Amino acid sequence: MAHADVTRAPTLVEMMRQRAELTPDQQYFHLFDETVTYERLWSRSARYAAGLTRAGVRAGDKVCLIYPTCAEFFYTFFGAQRIGAVPVPLYPTLGVETTANIFRDSEAVAVATIGWFRMGVDESRALAPNVEIVVEPPDLDVDAAPPPLADAGADDLAFLQYTSGSTGHPRGVMLTHKNVVSTIHFMAEAAGITVEDRVVSWLPLYHDMGLIGCAFTPPLTGTPIWLLPPDLRNPRQWLTLMTEIRATFTVSPDFGYRNCVRNVRDRSGIDLSSLKAALSGAEPVRSSTIDAFESHFGIKRIISPCYGLAEATLAVAIWPRSVPLRLDGGGKFLSVGQPCRGVSLRILAPRDEAPSAERPVGEEGEICVKSPGVMRGYYNNPGETAKVLMSGGWLRTGDLGFVDSKGFLYVTGRLKDVIILGGANVIPADIEEVVDRVEGVRYSAAVGIDSERTGTQRLHVVAEVRSESASPDDYHHLTREITSRVHKAHGHRPARVILVRSSTIPKTSSGKIQRSRLVQMIQEGELDERIVYGDD
Repeated sequence: MAHADVTRAPTLVEMMRQRAELTPDQQYFHLFDETVTYERLWSRSARYAAGLTRAGVRAGDKVCLIYPTCAEFFYTFFGAQRIGAVPVPLYPTLGVETTANIFRDSEAVAVATIGWFRMGVDESRALAPNVEIVVEPPDLDVDAAPPPLADAGADDLAFLQYTSGSTGHPRGVMLTHKNVVSTIHFMAEAAGITVEDRVVSWLPLYHDMGLIGCAFTPPLTGTPIWLLPPDLRNPRQWLTLMTEIRATFTVSPDFGYRNCVRNVRDRSGIDLSSLKAALSGAEPVRSSTIDAFESHFGIKRIISPCYGLAEATLAVAIWPRSVPLRLDGGGKFLSVGQPCRGVSLRILAPRDEAPSAERPVGEEGEICVKSPGVMRGYYNNPGETAKVLMSGGWLRTGDLGFVDSKGFLYVTGRLKDVIILGGANVIPADIEEVVDRVEGVRYSAAVGIDSERTGTQRLHVVAEVRSESASPDDYHHLTREITSRVHKAHGHRPARVILVRSSTIPKTSSGKIQRSRLVQMIQEGELDERIVYGDD
């Protein structure tokens, strides 16, 4: 066999095979006091491949993975790829009906899960007759001769990445090996990751940022990873681990950094001076969050905005390390950088205006992307695929933004998230940034709800409170303060402010607010039991 060259591997599974051959004893990831080397990953995935084969899984079959962050996820994922099956990582707590919808939509023949998720999986399976078998690690970890490696090509499906459903029904993004391998090459380059780095991630493995960005990119360079479970009750665990291992690189949505500032007041024992870069993406990146985090923990020029989406295999633009951040001329929006190598951008008018009209420099429109990472399409959904894939390989992202004269991209919001108040477009994140600064507010979401009486939308603000035992007078004062600050900052008075308990605002697996779901909850009275104070 020729000497392994990880950088030339055409598929994800071949990259891992070559990594195991080249550096068998090197750490792939560390999790729960266990270090998994590349040799261990490769040998255990062979056992799981044998287990999947014994269970009747064949090349081309879809296998849903419903796991917490654990080593078994990786063994199953690569075990499936070894036999040519297609892994489908899923959020473990989507709910019975939503999970069953994905089982059916993906045409999965098998589901791999772990003990404490089994009851929910079985309930979902009862609604999805296509699922023939549910297996757990004891069923998969078999002592048998590994089946031969499937002859996968660069254009074959690597896995299905279901979108987290922030704007509607989840859709299965078809990602090929070429999509994934091409993207991790230019992502590693743009993020400046080398074998000398030490990566810490608490992002879930069922989401593209945690899976592709944090779990599949480091093996290209042999960079060791330390993983934490995503259900961090206290963000101090993340900071403490980075301190202990002298981490140089991490990734989080904006809310993760905000939580650290709010909930980790005692900074004793925390030293983030080893950090060289910390990416921020998956939701609007706020300069106020970056300033607060860096100031609070005594670091500078570490957090870098980035932008991407599942349909483009995650990465579109990443701000380079140690470079001063760039605001637009109005000082409102942070740039997420210039496109990564091999990625092209166009800013087009929204589809319902003039489909082919390209916006001039500095003017907002829909961000459109062309790159080796652009998906093949949505699985079994040609209608939705046709809405976003244009001729020439261009992808409509559904995100709003603009580029400046130097080619720097600024993301301003989502097309479907824009609130229209009396003809004026309002970006929810702008409202939320004001509300989140109000003392007593833990987290907020702004949505527009159509009003038949006025013929326009009405601004609703839902705010999670820090204390659920305050007096009615305190809550009344809080709603008045929120209303006043929003009006002062943006000239719009919320039609309604609703104060709710912690963890009420629905979010996707990556931390994005599910605004369409929140609107539904408000309209159908689903929030009622969670409201601590409502002001009409």
